[in-house]
Amino acid sequence: MITYEISCPIEPKQIVELRNSVGWNGLTDWYEKSLKNSYFYICCFDDKELIGFLDVVSNGVTDSYIQDVIVKPEYQCRGIGTRMMEMAIEKLKADKIYAISVLFEERLAKFYRKFGFHIMQAGQMETYKAD
Repeated sequence: MITYEISCPIEPKQIVELRNSVGWNGLTDWYEKSLKNSYFYICCFDDKELIGFLDVVSNGVTDSYIQDVIVKPEYQCRGIGTRMMEMAIEKLKADKIYAISVLFEERLAKFYRKFGFHIMQAGQMETYKAD
């Protein structure tokens, strides 16, 4: 059964395994710290298996940033990413956060536009190579 939970207890290794399943680096050490500092995060489970994850960083007032929208490949195209995005946006609106940002690859623009995101130029720089 598919379930969604906000900021539930989760082991960083579960997120690392999910990241690896979509071909992303693991960032094992990073998740040990980041979950404690997230504004909130959303987990999607199939029974006890983590199959989706979305993290939100925010100053709690004016700005928020949705990051790490991940769905295990065999569960993609089933509405899981859409539901996690809806949940995140609903909570941020309820919390009266002024702006929501998200970075994504150009091929995913259609997905993010359906939530009302406007495409803007941005820059990003990695300061080190992660595992």
